[in-house]
Amino acid sequence: MKNSKASMVIYEPNKYLKDGFFKVWRYMFNDTLASMGLGYRLFIRDFTAKYKQSLFGFLWVVFLPLFTVSVFVGMNKSGILSIKDTNIPYTVFVLFGVTIWSLFTGLISAIAGTVGQSSGFITKINFPKIALVQSPTLVSLVDFSVRFVLLCIVMIIMNTFPNSLFFLLPVFLLPIILLAMGVGMFFAVIGAVFKDIPNFINMFLSVAMFFMPIVYYMPESGIIYQLNMYNPVYYLIDASRSLFFEGQIVNTGGFILSSFFSVCVFLAGWRFYHVSIARIVEKV
Repeated sequence: MKNSKASMVIYEPNKYLKDGFFKVWRYMFNDTLASMGLGYRLFIRDFTAKYKQSLFGFLWVVFLPLFTVSVFVGMNKSGILSIKDTNIPYTVFVLFGVTIWSLFTGLISAIAGTVGQSSGFITKINFPKIALVQSPTLVSLVDFSVRFVLLCIVMIIMNTFPNSLFFLLPVFLLPIILLAMGVGMFFAVIGAVFKDIPNFINMFLSVAMFFMPIVYYMPESGIIYQLNMYNPVYYLIDASRSLFFEGQIVNTGGFILSSFFSVCVFLAGWRFYHVSIARIVEKV
């Protein structure tokens, strides 16, 4: 009978500085692969808990975007909000923008609060902490899938159909997901120490929607134009909508630069989360 040796992990000050730049990336990938099973189990737990004790349960995923769309459509028809003609029905235009925006904000909010919400067991159990990011990511993707099915149903009712290149939409959504995950991981570390950070993030994101061309076209001038000229989120959402309905990208350069920026933010946020989470756990 062979003796099995238990693996031992030694923690020491400035460990990641001693290991070097590239070796840390290997640790990060190994932790991600090793934590997938745990991440899935946490996803099942979080997804069930999210809707189990609510009155309408999973239907909230559908109610919230429908309510938002009805508000903007009503404001547009009443003249309170003046929107120039869109190439597709305005209801579909708004619902698509809200669906993508909800994916972006949902990922940031869920990931930013995950470490603080899990403080009860992360200080007692040693496990790859990247699993705490995998769970809210999966929950947000499932919520997005349900909202996208709702979008398809509304499109059929309104006799609106996508371009033949619609199957490329997941590729164009990937930069949005990476950007949201990178920002979320950064604030997950900060929010574990300062518990009110997730509240500020939610408040900011709820207001930011009105200053981005999500439910209206990008104006040719003015404060909104100035604010979004260098806003990567605008280019990513606009490119996804243009591809899905028109089969083309209006701002190709902006989309490419925004996609590159998203990858950089994701990698930076992932690394910051990985090297900081061990010390943050001591302060939770």
